[in-house]
Amino acid sequence: MLEELVERRAEVIKRADEYKGRRAELNSEASKWSELRDELNGRIKEAVEKAKGFKKQREEYEKLIEEKKEKRGELNRKASTYYSMVEKLRKKNDLKSIQVFERLRARIDELELKQQVEVLSKDKEKKLVAKITELRKEFDRMQKELEKDKELKELLRKAQRYKREADKYHEEAIKYVKLSHECHDKMVEWFKEADRVRGKADDAHRLFIEAQEEADDAHRLLIKHLRDIKDFDRVINGLRRKIREDFGFRKRMEARKRAKGIYERFRDGEKLSTEDLLVLQKSEMLLK
Repeated sequence: MLEELVERRAEVIKRADEYKGRRAELNSEASKWSELRDELNGRIKEAVEKAKGFKKQREEYEKLIEEKKEKRGELNRKASTYYSMVEKLRKKNDLKSIQVFERLRARIDELELKQQVEVLSKDKEKKLVAKITELRKEFDRMQKELEKDKELKELLRKAQRYKREADKYHEEAIKYVKLSHECHDKMVEWFKEADRVRGKADDAHRLFIEAQEEADDAHRLLIKHLRDIKDFDRVINGLRRKIREDFGFRKRMEARKRAKGIYERFRDGEKLSTEDLLVLQKSEMLLK
């Protein structure tokens, strides 16, 4: 029985060592996933902060856009007031519509901008320059006609001045609209990056939890086996102690029996050897 218990104890110790190694392995894996998760969470935070930065910048651009639009509207209304006055005076003097004049000016600006920014063949550029020249001549003719009347000329000058100022605010508004769109695109890009990394962080956290739970299971099994080893130790040590005690009892009984025989021989007057006397002395038979 003792040998069987010792063998079973050795098997439990072996299993306990396996669970201990498995626990260490799983704790290491959980630590790895935990570190990756924390790193990814840091990247998420950084991406969100950048997105928020672009969002805040976009909001500032939106405020500027509204300010420029408001100022542009104010100037356009002033320009319209003077253009209306010009139009009334034109009708009185039977001149061409100021709207035609302004559309002509806008068309010239459009074609001149095209000439500056677009890459054209020599033939197309030649035709474009000819068209601009033609429209410019018509514009100059109409302007001279309108400026013959000093009052109309002054009204037109004021209307054009307010229109030019309004156009400047319009250009500034367009500039900020473009910057606002750029900020919006970058904001969306960084929020998407945060979502993409968040998916990886969630996966890392899930794997961390799984490894941690398995490590906890291995720990519980290790503790159980360590308790079993202690139980085996108590039983085995108890059996060994009992065996030792039983062996000592048998030895004492044998020694007492031998001493009793020597003592009876001594009482009968038989001569005893030195060894016999030592046995009797140890058994304390001589004292009885």
